Amino acid sequence: MIGLSHSQIETFDQEGLLCIPNFLTPDEVSSMLARSHQLLDDFDVTNHPRTSFKTGENDQMGDNYFFDSADNISYFFDVDAFDEKGDLRYPKSQAINKIGHGLHMKDELFRKITFDDKVKAVARSLDYHDPRVIQSMCIFKQPVSAKESERANAVPPHMDGVFLYTEPQSALGFWFALEDCTKENGCLLYNPGSHKVFPITKRFAKVDHGKKGCNFVDVKYDKTNIPEDKPEDYLLVECKAGSLVLINNSVLHKSENNVSDKSRFVYAFHIIEGEAKYDELNWLQVPPCEAGGTEFSKLYEEN
Repeated sequence: MIGLSHSQIETFDQEGLLCIPNFLTPDEVSSMLARSHQLLDDFDVTNHPRTSFKTGENDQMGDNYFFDSADNISYFFDVDAFDEKGDLRYPKSQAINKIGHGLHMKDELFRKITFDDKVKAVARSLDYHDPRVIQSMCIFKQPVSAKESERANAVPPHMDGVFLYTEPQSALGFWFALEDCTKENGCLLYNPGSHKVFPITKRFAKVDHGKKGCNFVDVKYDKTNIPEDKPEDYLLVECKAGSLVLINNSVLHKSENNVSDKSRFVYAFHIIEGEAKYDELNWLQVPPCEAGGTEFSKLYEEN
């Protein structure tokens, strides 16, 4: 299976992000989109702890439902999903921000896509020796028509390596558009080349072994010659359904609120290098496997 071309590897190295159109077939896109809607429709809110997915500084503190999501199919609400009385503002299928984080382990279709030879070829092109799959999820931006005003589903500028911290940094995001992504419905934006000039200054870490949730803690970094992160430096990543967007662990990226009448559905997962250090402070941990021991799923076995 052919992976990335030389020019694509160069672009990814320089930009920190690469969009590959038509990576998924139309049949794959339609199947994944249908499965996403089915998961939303089948969701039972009755016994859910109403955990929301929050992205602001010091917002997402973490609870047991969040910590236990590594190997199952869990549901996370938008921050504005409930009113002051604790009632849903809109139908449950329009209130969920994401479903994760073990879709590649628990859902046959998403597992097939995740471990496809095309994905393996991309990882090999980028010299991953022992890639491990983590944090697979469906991410939803619902349209304005779901309520009277804008949905509060913007994601502020961030680096994935803050949340999936390894030494050395090795996280790589695979972001699949299941619907057309536009400026209006909240496509990705990124600061090209920011992974080369902006250091990771903090990490999202468990506090007191998770008993007090998670918080952002400082890490050592070179504080010299750090430029200003300017909104005008960000570029839109508008793309068609079926596109794959590769995201470097340290590139600054974000997305704005969906201000359209069309949804924006995405499937995403990350890989990390199995040879890198992944410690107990990270929020996402591998549960014990049936064969004994703990480890993330191998994307492939090197010969």
